[in-house]
Amino acid sequence: MFIRAYLRASTKEQDAKRAQYNLTKFANDKGVRIASYYIENQSAAKLDRPALRRLIYDSQKGDILLIEKIDRLSRLPYEQWKELKNRLIDSGIHIVVTEQPMTHEILDKGKPYSMISKVLTEFMIDLAAAMARDDYETQRIRQAQGIKKAKLLGKYKGRQPNHKLRNNISLLLLEGKSWSQIQSLLGCSRSTISKVNKTQ
Repeated sequence: MFIRAYLRASTKEQDAKRAQYNLTKFANDKGVRIASYYIENQSAAKLDRPALRRLIYDSQKGDILLIEKIDRLSRLPYEQWKELKNRLIDSGIHIVVTEQPMTHEILDKGKPYSMISKVLTEFMIDLAAAMARDDYETQRIRQAQGIKKAKLLGKYKGRQPNHKLRNNISLLLLEGKSWSQIQSLLGCSRSTISKVNKTQ
């Protein structure tokens, strides 16, 4: 049994590694060891995520997917959550959520992991996934309402560019780095590089 930790943040401005300490401490407290970390900056409302796809591919039956909160794994609509959950079940992966003690039983050495525990764990995860999606949709509605209000008041400035990122891209372009190298170093999109390149 390998424990694979999944760390995710929605944007490149957020620190996906923020939860690494908490996950490592949780594993140490349980007397287990995390075999590998899968880290990415992707929205949990997106089904296809490279690091998560790689984690599922690397896993074997009985391995554990360790996350801090269910919203690190999913803010997906129900049908897409069901598809992701089925992929995990088909791979034989068990989900352990540090904030949900009911999911921890599989880590307790010397205790059999009962079918009742498995069913209850799946129910709790389904419920948490539905709540995470609801929270995501509520945030989007409030954001849209805030933008609409700001536009009515003439205070809306739109999404502001990341000046630090653009400066770093500019410096790397001046150094003669290729677009692929810049993408790899900064984790930015080619369209952003293109925009900066046009101002050089």
